[in-house]
Amino acid sequence: MNQLQSELKLARSLVVEKETETRGVRMTNNQYMEENERLRAILGEWSTRAAKLERALEAERMSKLELQKKLSTLKSTHR
Repeated sequence: MNQLQSELKLARSLVVEKETETRGVRMTNNQYMEENERLRAILGEWSTRAAKLERALEAERMSKLELQKKLSTLKSTHR
């Protein structure tokens, strides 16, 4: 009987130990998930900024081309 009680006590302590480990892993996992969400939000913001900058750059290129065309036209008409 004492041996059974001893084994039961050991089994219960092992269960408690594993539950504690599991809680720790879950807490760590939750922290990683929160950090991933935060990093995804930052990445999304950077992507949005990059897209805006690319559109602005393309608009500048088009504006420059238009100005070059106008300048060429003006130069050719003044000759």
